[in-house]
Amino acid sequence: MTAFRSEGELNGWLEAKGLERGAVLAPQTLYDLGADWYAARFDLDWQRASAAEVAATFERHGLTGPFWSVG
Repeated sequence: MTAFRSEGELNGWLEAKGLERGAVLAPQTLYDLGADWYAARFDLDWQRASAAEVAATFERHGLTGPFWSVG
């Protein structure tokens, strides 16, 4: 993961590295996703999320499209 201060900085970095743009998240979205994703990890009865549950988590945070497809 790499953090950028602006779209221009991101685009310049991508061009310099010859890379294509992947997923770009605002810091708050990343924080909210992480809080949701790891909320129950230390519960004794925790079980791995199904693909449908993962997709629902991504969608809940507005993360949709081909990059976020789990199916």
